[in-house]
Amino acid sequence: MRTSTYEIFLPLTGADEKPIEGRALLINGLYGAVDVVTQEERDVIAAGEFEKLPLPVFERLSLRGHITRKTEEEEVADMRLLSRVYKIIPARSSVELAIMPTYDCNFRCPYCFEQHRLKNGEVWLESIMENETMDAIFAALDDYRARGCALSACTLYGGEPFLEKNMEVVRRIADRCKARGMKIGVVTNGYDLESFLDFIEEYQIHSLQVTVDGTAEVNNRRRLHKDGLPTYDRILNNVELALRRGVGIRLRVNVGRENLHGIGALLGDLRERGLIGKADTKPAHPVPGSAPGHLQPSEKAQAGRGDFSYYFKAVNDDAHPENNVSEQAIIDELMKTGFTAREAIRLQSQYDTLAEGLSELFRKETFPRFSPAYCGAEQGMLVVDPFGKVYTCWDIVAKEENSVGFVDQDLGRFLWNFNKAKWRVRTTDNLEACRACPYAFLCRGGCASRAYYEHGSLFREYCGEIREIVAFVASHMAGAEWEKNHDEEMTLSLAGPLSRLTAAERETIMTTKSQKEMFGIVKELGLFAGAEEKA
Repeated sequence: MRTSTYEIFLPLTGADEKPIEGRALLINGLYGAVDVVTQEERDVIAAGEFEKLPLPVFERLSLRGHITRKTEEEEVADMRLLSRVYKIIPARSSVELAIMPTYDCNFRCPYCFEQHRLKNGEVWLESIMENETMDAIFAALDDYRARGCALSACTLYGGEPFLEKNMEVVRRIADRCKARGMKIGVVTNGYDLESFLDFIEEYQIHSLQVTVDGTAEVNNRRRLHKDGLPTYDRILNNVELALRRGVGIRLRVNVGRENLHGIGALLGDLRERGLIGKADTKPAHPVPGSAPGHLQPSEKAQAGRGDFSYYFKAVNDDAHPENNVSEQAIIDELMKTGFTAREAIRLQSQYDTLAEGLSELFRKETFPRFSPAYCGAEQGMLVVDPFGKVYTCWDIVAKEENSVGFVDQDLGRFLWNFNKAKWRVRTTDNLEACRACPYAFLCRGGCASRAYYEHGSLFREYCGEIREIVAFVASHMAGAEWEKNHDEEMTLSLAGPLSRLTAAERETIMTTKSQKEMFGIVKELGLFAGAEEKA
């Protein structure tokens, strides 16, 4: 017997934000098992002295994968098997679609990762997607749907999709989405939002993300209008108009060194504007599935008013890396303004994603997610630009060398190049540094575009702050959950279902190209639930 290669040892932090004395947290990054043990048991496990464990504890931790008879190679084989199941079944069953009506934008934010697009000239920049390109995109998508792919939503992206000159083109895109029952989301800077309020209501836009980076003085330097006009007041006035129309708004705040210490002032101004309640100094705990930063209704709340939420994200300014801050720095700053650690977690996008996943697992209704892909870029995401070129990641649009293909107007089909294969196989099981990492299904190899920026290759890992994020979030979230019910087995574990596979079934999973054949095996294990069982 030995301690699992994928084992993570953490302290437990209570509601008082102090360590829970005498208890420790075990997380198995392969099987998703989260367990609470005594500190003495934790030390025994770390030392490999399993004979000192009480028999019930030994049996529990063995069944759940924390301690194992398997070799590291056999555990890695489990990791590869789970990765293949995920890639063949759910990852092949849906498409994440983003459409860029134009590359043009009325802002010139100095940290924008699309700065390179400005070098292509005004004619190229101001081009708008043509009807023929739209028709070809949706014909190709219809073919995807006919082959069983789920296609439920489309995000309008840019550039800036909500430029006044784009009104007709976004309507044409929205008409095609509406005819197919697809929901529409928009990522916008909000400056021309007032002109699109009727459009938003007519097409029942289901999500709207708007960005500000601080109060007026700071925001007007960072969210810079191309004509030098102030942007802050106009953006938030437009947000208020949209909320009155019943539109939900998610406010994103990109954080760098320049605006890190202005978080408190921004929140104060949002309260003064009635976007968050003046009596609220802290956010309410979100219900499962809610957006980060969801607050109790403000003083202006009324029947039919849209929901308002906000979150913070550290921005990567590659041209001026000295301006970058860590994700943890945002957590620290939020706590300085009066938020508890758990409240701060829910307001920081990188931390909240993990917290939401843990909250779901603590309900023990589903097995831990075992995706080997960091995001949609390695799965089914398609970002189509105004000229019909297709990318898998919106961080690299307009970098034509990274395009994965284009939509053919005559055929009404997507035609792919070799880049698509490179992006789709960039998963944890194919990254040498990640296969036996305890964070394999937590980090999932990290952001591909950041890995490319740091190492010059997609097939390298990008660890970022994953260890610090997992340590902070899991310790606080599990501590709060354990204090409520003292349940030592906090999640389901994938170790049990995998143990029921025969050698022949494992061989079939690792060799078959048939979704149906594979699903026939794993369905009995209960690995997928709900919509995923329809794959």
